[in-house]
Amino acid sequence: MVNRKKNKFTLLLICLVLVCDIARSQVNNSLLSWKAEHTLEELSHAPVALIPFPRELQWTKDKWQLSDSLVIAVEDQDQSITGNALRSLHELLRGLSIQSSLKTVRQGERLPSNCIVFKVDSVQCTKNEGYSLRISKGGIVVGAKDVAGFYYAVQTLRQIVLQTTLRKQIPGCIINDWPAFGLRGFMHDNGRNFQSVTMLKTQLDKLSWYKFNTFHWHFTDNPAWRPESKIYPQLNDPKNRRDGRDPDSSYSFDDIRELIRYAKERCITIIPELDMPGHSEYFEPTFGFKMESEHGMQVLERLIDEFCKEIPVADCPIIHLGSDEVHIPNPSAFIQRMSARVKENNRKVMVWNPGLPPLEGTIEQLWREDGATGERTSGNPYIDSYGGYLNNYDAFSLVRRYFFQQVCNRPIGDSVALGGIVCCWPDVKVDDKSKIILYNAVWPGIITYSEAVWCGRPFFEPLFVNALPAKGTVAYKYFREFEGRLARHRDNFFFGDYFPYAQFGNSEWILRGPYYHQKGDSTDRRCISELSTIDDTTYKVKVTGGIQQVNVGENAAMFNDKVLETAYLTGYIYTPAAKEVHAFLGFEAPARSNRRSGGIPLNKQWDANGGAVFINRQELRGPEWANPGGNRYLHNTWGRPANEIPFTDEEFYWSRPPAKIQLRKGWNEIFVKIPRAYREQRWLFAFVPVIKDVHGKWVEDLSVHISATKD
Repeated sequence: MVNRKKNKFTLLLICLVLVCDIARSQVNNSLLSWKAEHTLEELSHAPVALIPFPRELQWTKDKWQLSDSLVIAVEDQDQSITGNALRSLHELLRGLSIQSSLKTVRQGERLPSNCIVFKVDSVQCTKNEGYSLRISKGGIVVGAKDVAGFYYAVQTLRQIVLQTTLRKQIPGCIINDWPAFGLRGFMHDNGRNFQSVTMLKTQLDKLSWYKFNTFHWHFTDNPAWRPESKIYPQLNDPKNRRDGRDPDSSYSFDDIRELIRYAKERCITIIPELDMPGHSEYFEPTFGFKMESEHGMQVLERLIDEFCKEIPVADCPIIHLGSDEVHIPNPSAFIQRMSARVKENNRKVMVWNPGLPPLEGTIEQLWREDGATGERTSGNPYIDSYGGYLNNYDAFSLVRRYFFQQVCNRPIGDSVALGGIVCCWPDVKVDDKSKIILYNAVWPGIITYSEAVWCGRPFFEPLFVNALPAKGTVAYKYFREFEGRLARHRDNFFFGDYFPYAQFGNSEWILRGPYYHQKGDSTDRRCISELSTIDDTTYKVKVTGGIQQVNVGENAAMFNDKVLETAYLTGYIYTPAAKEVHAFLGFEAPARSNRRSGGIPLNKQWDANGGAVFINRQELRGPEWANPGGNRYLHNTWGRPANEIPFTDEEFYWSRPPAKIQLRKGWNEIFVKIPRAYREQRWLFAFVPVIKDVHGKWVEDLSVHISATKD
């Protein structure tokens, strides 16, 4: 028999993160009134999928005929305010093989027919970065009061046009739009894994499509100082860098200036991070002394001066000093001295929090998982990166998490709550840098976050961290509507890109457990033959979407190593005829910041920790793995040789071939055993039916419906 004797701390935690959260999400009446900026009717009846969805939008009965040649008219004034938008619009039209010409007109002058007009409008567009967009049968009118507003109007127009070009009948609309938060950013760690400027430009393009205005460039870390230094060329010497971590790769000042120029054309500001005094293992071997020493601080002051001399303040108004995850004897003196140097160069200072004690006026970037105001002890302006690590979640749970994210714990930003930055930390060595986008599910996460930070969220519901809301609730309907829009963007705008996401919110399961047993208790392996013994209502709840990202590792100290637990899922699939289907199927996925995980399963198994899937009471056998039983590391691997082993496709259920499943005619039972086999396990399970689309990509198979009951 399974031992149900509970350790009180274990019971408390598991109930909080698994059963109680899920159960409460089914019955909590407050969820029924969850709302967004728009009604479900507004969202679901839109003729095209817009992300982020405009704040005010009205569709009209008009249709604008897209012709083979167009005139773009700009009123006679300083065209620098419309330059970025015009460049983007010309690129869009060229991609559609549409000829365009620019015409300058005086105010009141009669305009050509069927043209696109740009007008400076500070009456209708009162918010920074806001814009208006009017599409009628007579043409298009774009209004804004600043450079970013015009640019974002074109990005919305881009989404509308590219989703209707086959008919060339562009739907009429009246849009007034503006952001809830003034800073909307993406951080990429290129200190540990170098990426070329060309790759970063591609990322900037896509960020700008979704109205991100900040690229946080983390380009110094333990393996290397990546920016060029003319005064200390030894920083760029491969012998002073970590072997195997792109030791020959640096960003010249010309590279940095070019990326900044490219970003500015897309209304993106780059915030470079010169991480100090932590995350800098390269420093002491290079110079022979520590950063926090007097000699070290003198070197850093000269490096700050050099960087600021090479990169003008107009191009780089903020310098990020890092300052996190380090203990030094002089924390206050160090951060005060480095901050003063940045300010002497007329820049604002930004640091991580938690980190060294920031000075008054410093911008604090908040991280960790416990809420955007949890670590704030000052009145300084702040940026929210709580729960914002793409690499920390699997490809499906991060979309749910970011969709319901309330940035800065408030609906809109201000001069203190600046906005949010979502981060990608691929700490583990990467060979094929293009796979960073795949393994970290960058684009599904980024696009989802764009709506949360542009539109804002009226409140935050922590239950959605580990569980989707129940079917039938308003919150569930909003999430499902967004999943549909996200899928349309995947299909329309990311043909050749890694976009690991398929809609999963339409599945529903019965969850039983967790059931506690002694470590090594072989009786747990009987799960199928004694299924009836675990079918009791005390431990039984209905869940939507399966178990996603139930991570007990952060509170692992509360667990007794001798006590483990197992949860069980049951679902049913009906098919009118026998057939083969496919599904993304997976249990545990490493965090990409380190290799802590059960590793690759043994051949013919699906889970290295003993999990299993049964179809109609027959075990679904796993594949023959390329590295069966490999990469099993049950503790974090930071600073250890295991972190120098690159990930492979078979380590993530969304990057490997889906499972093949034979279904019989009628009802088919899916039964899943999900054990927690060690203290710091990332406890999750995913089962997402998929099918190949016309481009050969695996996308949701909406013909396969998983039900909690046979009905």
